[in-house]
Amino acid sequence: MQFQKSAKINYLKLTHNMDFCIAISGAAGDGVRRGGLLVAKLLSSLGYNTFVYQEYQSLIRGGHNASVIRFSDRKIHSHRYYYDLFVCLEDYVLDLHKDRIKGLIIHDSKFECSNGNTIPIPMTEFIKEEHKPIIYRNAIVLGVLCRLLGIRFEVLEELFRKEYDDAESDILLAEEGYDYVKEIEPILKVEKIGDAKEVYSGNDAIAIGMMRAGLRNYYAYPMTPASSILHFLAKQEDVIAVQPESEIAAIMMALGSAFAGKRAAVATSGGGFALMTESISLAAMAEIPVLVVEAQRSSPSTGMATYTAQQDLDFVIHPAHGEFPLILASPITVEDAFSMTAELLNLAWKYQTPAILLTDKHLSESYESIDGLNGSVTEEKIEVVERCEGIFKRYEVTNTGISKIAFPPNIVKANSNEHDEFGFTTDNPQIATEMYAKRMRKEVAIKEDIQKREPYKVFNHGKDCIITWGSTFGAVKDVAEELGYKLIAMRYLRPLIVPEIKGRVIVVECNYSGLLANKIENKLSREVERINRWDGRPFTPEELRERLRGD
Repeated sequence: MQFQKSAKINYLKLTHNMDFCIAISGAAGDGVRRGGLLVAKLLSSLGYNTFVYQEYQSLIRGGHNASVIRFSDRKIHSHRYYYDLFVCLEDYVLDLHKDRIKGLIIHDSKFECSNGNTIPIPMTEFIKEEHKPIIYRNAIVLGVLCRLLGIRFEVLEELFRKEYDDAESDILLAEEGYDYVKEIEPILKVEKIGDAKEVYSGNDAIAIGMMRAGLRNYYAYPMTPASSILHFLAKQEDVIAVQPESEIAAIMMALGSAFAGKRAAVATSGGGFALMTESISLAAMAEIPVLVVEAQRSSPSTGMATYTAQQDLDFVIHPAHGEFPLILASPITVEDAFSMTAELLNLAWKYQTPAILLTDKHLSESYESIDGLNGSVTEEKIEVVERCEGIFKRYEVTNTGISKIAFPPNIVKANSNEHDEFGFTTDNPQIATEMYAKRMRKEVAIKEDIQKREPYKVFNHGKDCIITWGSTFGAVKDVAEELGYKLIAMRYLRPLIVPEIKGRVIVVECNYSGLLANKIENKLSREVERINRWDGRPFTPEELRERLRGD
């Protein structure tokens, strides 16, 4: 074996007791994504904080897939640029990662690998002996990693039994990998440091947040990176999850459910959201509450369908024709996605208006370890008129703009035209003026409500400030703490509430123009600096550090 003990992780410059990064790369069909998730669950079971970045092409077989797993003894929300350990499942992927590898390489011995310190493992031979498909190599990888990280094999065996009904083949192959490297001294000693943590993706957290806030009906036409929300909810007994024929059908079915008194939501990406815009305007006029999740990916058009971006902000702030109240928010972590989704569904029903959760591929499909999504998130009840005589005065004019609400079998009208208080179509100028103003008065109450919540979060102290939003928060937080910047992470984007800032302001986001920076400049009445990226990849702390220092 080519592994040299002298290479034992002396390249790590740790600021904490443990901060380690592993990458697994291969082709679609190699089990790379599942393998990365299992590594995170293994480490999280020992109490470590983990973050998993998933990169993949829009292919069923072949191409390039990678899982980057970072684990630490402190809370983290990003992966790192450099790898302390690299698992290479196909020879051609090495060239894509070689500049990032700072430590040991594990590879399938079916090909040669002469890049630094390597351990060839006969993975393909092992699975052929057991008559298993190629995806089972990830079980062997887990066994090897378990040994090299100094983790007892029983911990991995327990994980397999928890994950699979029939885990015997995985355990057998993992044990073969574990035993194959038993003569090599572990490069780390990863011991249990706390209670086991759960591992969720951003989309998992969004789905659970919806359910906690009373979701009953969910409709979606699959579109990366929002698709896994549908997959998650389709397995739940308390939610009716439906895949209709199009994005237009999805949101119209959601509006129908809400009109009937059932909390409903949809999720899509930018292209699907574009098809929903007329229905969002309908929801605003008919004052039907609906939650829309827009998970951004690289654009315009199809762009790079499986890569991340923050390019839809202007579109989603003004998503449809006409003026109407709208609530727009963007979570900054997986745990924040859970609480913010629930909050938005509650707010949609409180103010009888559309609410939009704007997330992105990096947050939607990355995984984090969390102590548990057990916060005080609940369904906030609204007052419903149970029985009424005659036609219900659905759009009664009020000081707040919020009218009483009732559902069938009461006689309730919903109208996409301008209408009177009962919902009958009108072109009377006095009634039209009064009804338009009634709807728009909700914006005052919404802003006052958001100000009492957390429209933004502030971290650290410092004269100079970095502002960011969405998943970019994770990398920014690491660097802001290290370099002494104050960090403001915007959560609500409409209404946009910005604190007073006196020093230098840098806005970091994944788009070309600085979409949030433009709005911050308008709020602060001065120019701000921009750090932007638009290549479909998220920032890492190392890359961002170089940009901030001007290296």
